[in-house]
Amino acid sequence: MDTYIRHVALWIALIISFPVLAHANGSGKWVRKEAKGPAPDFTLTDQEGKKVSLRDLRGKVVLMSFIFVDCPAACPLVTAKMAMIHQDLKGKGLHNVSITIDPAHDTPARLKEYGKQWKGMDFRSWSFLTGTEEELNDVLFDYKLSVQKQGQRGQSGEVVGVNIVDHGVKTFLIDRKGMKRFEYEGQDFVTKTVMKDLTKVLADAH
Repeated sequence: MDTYIRHVALWIALIISFPVLAHANGSGKWVRKEAKGPAPDFTLTDQEGKKVSLRDLRGKVVLMSFIFVDCPAACPLVTAKMAMIHQDLKGKGLHNVSITIDPAHDTPARLKEYGKQWKGMDFRSWSFLTGTEEELNDVLFDYKLSVQKQGQRGQSGEVVGVNIVDHGVKTFLIDRKGMKRFEYEGQDFVTKTVMKDLTKVLADAH
């Protein structure tokens, strides 16, 4: 899709979704549903500054979420539970991916420091990804993730910053062939259910 059209469509989605974003992020209501079709590919930059594409992870089962470092509530909850799964399934074919939705602030170095705080972190099987605003907008569009931003003005009325004030919360389970298998929405991440789904997908033939 033409980049301009993608960006227009993304902003339309953001405008339409403003009334429900607080519900998606704030209530914590968790929805699990089976998903089908190929997971849209992307190329972003990891915590080491290296380019990583989703297709590079073929042969591994991927658990992918969207976060940002300054997120006060939903992101730490989801990431903490992903860290528990990361510890339990380390070395068993699972690769965690956390994609920032705040590329203006979340540099590779900042994401690396963020990742280090989670117990048992092994960056060989957990990638924290960032990119340009345009690259991340394309990913948000492909995975239908809504983000609400609000500008901050200085004393003279000039815009001095833009911050994320709300966002959708989604996690995807992608199989070894790059196909979406499950989509989870909401911050009340049910670890036992995701572990059960992961066990099933990990057991599938390569």
